[in-house]
Amino acid sequence: MAKRAKTGQGGVLLAADAGGYSAASVDLAVAMAATAGGLLQGLFVEDEDLLQVSGLPCAREITLTTATERSTSSEQIQRSLSIVARQFRQTLQKEAQASRVSWSFDTMRGRVRDLGLKPSIEATYTILAHPSSRRLQSAQLHSARRILLLGKASAAQQTALETLFALYARERIELILGDDTSAEERFDAAAWLRRQQRSVAMSELPLQELLRQLGSSGSKYDFAILSGTREGEDTAVLLKSLRCPIILIA
Repeated sequence: MAKRAKTGQGGVLLAADAGGYSAASVDLAVAMAATAGGLLQGLFVEDEDLLQVSGLPCAREITLTTATERSTSSEQIQRSLSIVARQFRQTLQKEAQASRVSWSFDTMRGRVRDLGLKPSIEATYTILAHPSSRRLQSAQLHSARRILLLGKASAAQQTALETLFALYARERIELILGDDTSAEERFDAAAWLRRQQRSVAMSELPLQELLRQLGSSGSKYDFAILSGTREGEDTAVLLKSLRCPIILIA
């Protein structure tokens, strides 16, 4: 295991669990760290719930390809988690070194969703990795990248947006503004986009309507940016329902 280092101001924490991670989330984390000039820390979370359930006598593992059922144990799950963690570390190392970004890696036992409710105070950006959604895996050449933006305006929020815009400079982007803050706290996306000199489709969506849509039809977003201190049931629902890489900004 690599020695754990404090991420620090401007740093990026990329967290993944047994569900895996997407190439998009790793590319984003590396680009964010390169832009912000901070340390990139990879964190693999061994899911406590999964380990507890796997130890029950009734626990079974079903393969996705053949639907074959077999008994399992916490030891087997632990070995599987170790494999995913090693692959995650290798991918992070390769991409970070290619971009000359300082990096570290660590593991912990817990739940990724808990990191979402209480982001690291040592990092400016906490990214919750998620396996590529159908949108990111899709070969639909005419589909715009959809970015959901929620929370208070900040310089870090703009940096996150700029990084995504740079990553997908040759693709169409649709920016959806979640209406969950006061007008004074809200990011002036229209003015910012004019300075970018780039044509971007933009729309606003009230928070409750967003939650309703996520609950009924799942994710329709490629990335989500949630900024400012967030807590409560609405945030828990967002973290559970968004099936895309999520950037949390302190």
